[in-house]
Amino acid sequence: MKTRQNLKHLSVVCFICYVSLHGFTAIAAPNMQAGLWEITTKSEMAGMPAGMPPVTVKQCVRPSDLGDPKKVLPQGSKECQVNDYKLQGNSASWRMECSGATQMSGAGNVTFSGASYSGNMKVTLKAGKSNPAMTMSQTFSARRIGDCK
Repeated sequence: MKTRQNLKHLSVVCFICYVSLHGFTAIAAPNMQAGLWEITTKSEMAGMPAGMPPVTVKQCVRPSDLGDPKKVLPQGSKECQVNDYKLQGNSASWRMECSGATQMSGAGNVTFSGASYSGNMKVTLKAGKSNPAMTMSQTFSARRIGDCK
């Protein structure tokens, strides 16, 4: 049971690192509307036969945030750096490196569609020196659910 809790924790940490998007340099604003967004991430990892439950968060994106990709998704871990961010048309891609107790690296992409977006990310993570590296695949989807309060 402890392993399941650790893997659930790693899934949340990975998601937070993904969405933190530190290090982005905004080239252009994505095709995304300002407002309150609901973002759901599903993670799959070898050795987890029942799978991990989806993680859903809400984030307010203001009109002034749209030109800065690190503000259009939830803020997260300061231990993660995103490199090689590219926004081409409605799609963005990036690479990520995280340090700290859980070290991670990976790559992802997202397609924006105005009032929604979806994408995926593959990461390799290692928690502690004695644990083997694990690979996780994540898919995520987001939708605008209204105005910010």
